[in-house]
Amino acid sequence: MEYNGRIVAIGIVGLFNLLRYFYYHQYLELPFRANFFILTTIFLAIAYWCGKQFDNVKYYSEKDYLTDTYNRRTVEQSFQKITQMYRRENLKLGVIMMDLNRFKEINDTYGHHKGDKLLIHLAVIIKKFVKKNDIVARWGGDEFLILVPDCKNNFERVYIQGLQKVLANERFDEFPSVGASVGFAIYPDDGQNFQELIQIADGAMYREKKFRSRTSMS
Repeated sequence: MEYNGRIVAIGIVGLFNLLRYFYYHQYLELPFRANFFILTTIFLAIAYWCGKQFDNVKYYSEKDYLTDTYNRRTVEQSFQKITQMYRRENLKLGVIMMDLNRFKEINDTYGHHKGDKLLIHLAVIIKKFVKKNDIVARWGGDEFLILVPDCKNNFERVYIQGLQKVLANERFDEFPSVGASVGFAIYPDDGQNFQELIQIADGAMYREKKFRSRTSMS
């Protein structure tokens, strides 16, 4: 969580009290009293509390409460901002869709509490793998989306296969048979529109899911 609201609020109140000090005690030459510090401390405490409420509201408006990843609205806004810049700079953006295999079965068998634990665990794995500027979001249910800025020509070989390897090697606590399927699309190679790229990545993800399902039954 960022501290921008608290920093701004304390800065404004601090500046106000500094001006108050110079106006009353320097310009008007009124006698200085100790209650100036008491009032200043109270004002700063109120400013900190108000700034914290702003930071909390901003944080939860951008984040998924369960997994601490970004939500759909935030990732869509990020896509628009990134692609506006990338059109001018001729750069590429990777869009990755992924979800857990057999997640509904786990919810039905063990309950939603266990399913939530599994989602939190998956989010931790993803956030450990991604790079600093990558954007991880919970797209809905057990689906996650990753935006990978400035992806290179070896994106599939290095990034996607690396992510698949990490997921394949992970043992999801008491659910060792659970895996994850991954699909991707690249802006602007596969499309200019966000929804179009999502559909391409989502389709690739479900083709992999079906392939895994067939191979596990054979």
